[in-house]
Amino acid sequence: MVLEEHCEVLKASRGETGYTVACAELPDVIVLDLLLPDVDGFDVCRRLRANRPTATIPVIFLTGDDRSLFKAMASVEFANVFAILKKPATGDRLLVAIRDAVNASPQE
Repeated sequence: MVLEEHCEVLKASRGETGYTVACAELPDVIVLDLLLPDVDGFDVCRRLRANRPTATIPVIFLTGDDRSLFKAMASVEFANVFAILKKPATGDRLLVAIRDAVNASPQE
């Protein structure tokens, strides 16, 4: 809700839905939970990076799971992820990460 006061938010509670929405809407930033009910957030990120239209959209990982957090931090494969935040992340912290990601993205 904090984010909706500052930016347009597209929501998806499942990885497949999120991937479909990202491909259709091409958002400025993707906040991706790593533990999703249908697919692994890491797999969604791989698919986003392999898809030309979504390949350069900044991704922010969000997780409450320590194993996923450490995997994301240690993996060279995910070095291009803009930020990795541990839940619970405050709305302000997430908003700062989103703004930083938008500002760091190449402008078209």
